[in-house]
Amino acid sequence: MMGSGMMMGPGFMGRGGFAGMCSPAAAGFSGWRIARLEQVIKPTDAQRAKFDELKATSDRASEALRLARPTDVPTAAVGRMEFMEKRMEAMLQSIKTMRPAFEAFYATLSDEQKSRLDTPSDRGRFWRHLW
Repeated sequence: MMGSGMMMGPGFMGRGGFAGMCSPAAAGFSGWRIARLEQVIKPTDAQRAKFDELKATSDRASEALRLARPTDVPTAAVGRMEFMEKRMEAMLQSIKTMRPAFEAFYATLSDEQKSRLDTPSDRGRFWRHLW
């Protein structure tokens, strides 16, 4: 049971429940998001190598996250907490894998490209829609 009487159950974490935490998209590593980044940033030829490294790293991080996915979500509350802890650890490792490649790519961006990436959009922060 949580704070105000909410039960932790399959729908607790939103659309995918606890299992939704297991998708690569949950940590921000899905192909369409990288494609969207490419569309918004429009990497130059000079930036292409770092962007391709970012894509490859994203693919590896996504695959590692997919492989770390447990097949069964525990039914007991203690088991679900352990499941969430392992899932978060896997997501954190994926982010740590991605960060150097992203930072290397980001360093190649022009001020205009950084602005497109960093500026809030109509629907909120750009990153919420991209990642």
